[in-house]
Amino acid sequence: MSKEKEFLEVFNRLEQYLRVEYTQDSFSYSGFMSTLYKIKKAGKNKIIDNKYNFDILKQASQIRNIIAHNNDVLIPSDTFMHRFTEIVDKLTNPLKVEHIMIGFSKLMTLTPNDTVGQAIDSLKEKGYSTIPIIENHQLVGIFTEKSVFDFLSMYRHDSISKTMKIKEILEAIDLNYDPRKFFTFVARNTLVETAYDHFDKDRKHRREMLVLLVTEHGEPKEKLLGIVTMRDIENALLG
Repeated sequence: MSKEKEFLEVFNRLEQYLRVEYTQDSFSYSGFMSTLYKIKKAGKNKIIDNKYNFDILKQASQIRNIIAHNNDVLIPSDTFMHRFTEIVDKLTNPLKVEHIMIGFSKLMTLTPNDTVGQAIDSLKEKGYSTIPIIENHQLVGIFTEKSVFDFLSMYRHDSISKTMKIKEILEAIDLNYDPRKFFTFVARNTLVETAYDHFDKDRKHRREMLVLLVTEHGEPKEKLLGIVTMRDIENALLG
């Protein structure tokens, strides 16, 4: 297959995706670049919003127009084809959180019978921001860098020791979202773009979302399958 034909097949796949995905209201498909600008202006797709990706898509539109009228004038380079195809794949075959999550078997976890000192040392040594607390294969809390402060600030606790069991401060790290909402649960088949919206929404409300907790259907009482951080999402969408 010639490079020109390979390029056109990828481009047609993207154009077909846009026709199907954006067919309602103000996003009614009205030409390739016109639709892209509408999507970008409305902030409806994080992949298209990215300036690098958007520039590649604009170049692809120009290349398509040239090849369509003069197919012996321009041949896309291997580098451009790789970049363009990668973007189209991300758009037309969107990733789900189960594809990018850190699986449970790879997580650093502790139990309620471990000590606060162990949790603090693990955060420091491993560079983690969160540690799931597991009891009988169930998630019962999330220990974070702020858990000690949260415990001291709740009900005016005036002391804490590194030798205390994690279960003694469980009120500060349990899953009732108090005193801050550090996390939320999502189903394993949640789209990565949808997962991004959880972090974006939380920032808009001036709260700090540290991690998404992945279960089968996004229910807190289900087995924890893995976690997703903002870095994981950014790497998946823009990396």
